[in-house]
Amino acid sequence: MEFKYAISLLFSNMGYVLRIFAWVLISMVVTVCVGAAIMVPVFDALGETAAVSSAYGAFTSEISAFLDDGISIRAFVDSVPAAVGDLLTAVASEGGLLAALIIELIFLYALYSFLLSFSYYPTAYSVKQLMSSNMRIGLASSMALNFKQSVRFAVCRVSVSVPIDVCLITLACLLFWGLFTAVGVFAFPILILAGIAVVSLRSTFFAGWLPRLLFVQGESMYTSFGRSLRTVKLNIKGLMKAFVITFFAAYALVAGLSLPTFGLIVIVVPSLNYFIFRTIELVGYYKMNGLSFYTDAANVVDTVEFGYRAENQYGNSEDNNAGEQ
Repeated sequence: MEFKYAISLLFSNMGYVLRIFAWVLISMVVTVCVGAAIMVPVFDALGETAAVSSAYGAFTSEISAFLDDGISIRAFVDSVPAAVGDLLTAVASEGGLLAALIIELIFLYALYSFLLSFSYYPTAYSVKQLMSSNMRIGLASSMALNFKQSVRFAVCRVSVSVPIDVCLITLACLLFWGLFTAVGVFAFPILILAGIAVVSLRSTFFAGWLPRLLFVQGESMYTSFGRSLRTVKLNIKGLMKAFVITFFAAYALVAGLSLPTFGLIVIVVPSLNYFIFRTIELVGYYKMNGLSFYTDAANVVDTVEFGYRAENQYGNSEDNNAGEQ
């Protein structure tokens, strides 16, 4: 149900995707500019060390030989792990510079996550207005109207999500290295499937936070997040299925259209996903609370028709009263 009606809302409101796309571009540009300012000195310092310079030269030589048809794909795949290993070993030997590089990368990821998260609450607010009353509010207007709440949510979201993401990325890199060393290119499909499952579970973990903030007033950010987990637990199958389908579709689009679109699809797909994620979250909340919602001006979905009657609904009287408001 979640994915079906999220797609219906997406097709009825494609204008929001263009606005989110613009915000994604702004976030990327800001992050790249800040990254260039703080990371170039570190890379210059690393490049001046003999060990790193030599390892980097060997690594680029392997890539150049492959691109110039000097070596076969098999030979390239066999030689790349050793070249990458030598480069990482050389960088790791520069303890202070390596620590600075890691800290800067985490900072840049946190900055990018904050900028994107800033748009989540306004997007969810706009989607809620569409679903509850078919009223359209532009993303910029929603950002202005909910500026303080958006900043607070973005800060709290980053404080929770970035540590989780850093751990997941570290584990993914270690797993990839181990699998690639063991089975070569067959590591890619294994990691793609595992990655889709993990990021879907991560999205499900956060799926109840924004809807609860929108419907239940007077709770702190972290309290709202903690209490939202009970809603997610009751609807984990529906949410997980919707996110898995979304991520599989996103991967298929990126894999199939990257070359024809010259890589532009890599930026467009996240813009689609960010809108779909907000609608999946809200459809799940409406479903679990037995609330009706608009998918467009002519169609209203009554979630009671799906069997979510009062005895199956999650939430106390406070939640239901807030939903009616």
